[in-house]
Amino acid sequence: MRLISDHMNCLAAKAAIAMILAVASVHTASAQMKTLGTSWSLSGIGVFYEKHSSAQTFIHISAQAEMGEMFRGTTPYSGLSAAFTWNHIFAQVESRNGTPVQFYAGPGITAGASKDFDGPRGLFFGLKGRLGVQCLYKRKVNISVAVAPVIGIQLAKIDENFVTRAYRNGLLHTIVPEIGISYRF
Repeated sequence: MRLISDHMNCLAAKAAIAMILAVASVHTASAQMKTLGTSWSLSGIGVFYEKHSSAQTFIHISAQAEMGEMFRGTTPYSGLSAAFTWNHIFAQVESRNGTPVQFYAGPGITAGASKDFDGPRGLFFGLKGRLGVQCLYKRKVNISVAVAPVIGIQLAKIDENFVTRAYRNGLLHTIVPEIGISYRF
């Protein structure tokens, strides 16, 4: 079982890297704003890249160590996931000190390997949403808070049989927002 789990994690890592490289290669260099950062939540720790394709839209590509079940103490191993969302800035205001504050939302996809809530370890994929707010500080630093629900399925091995089931962590981890910090370039 450990060999299968290691193999599933390896496949998930390769899929995550391939997805990030494929999406990043589609977007060529331009004068649009780009950010590189990291995110933290009780569901995991990750890195992300954002590229604005216009003043109102941007892509968010992330890779994350799925650590929610490790924090709960139900597994000694983290999972791995990759995600892509296309976000639209639907409102922007300025704070009292002139810092732009953007509100955004968007659809996307995700895939990875992780232990599900009170369930087995397996591969998952699904549709992902993203709803958040970010502050763009003058020193080229962004701070964001977002929730990212996932409606997906998981392929897992239970009693020598492969089964598909709903990926419950995708919705359960939504109740805890992720905090991100990134650098604009």
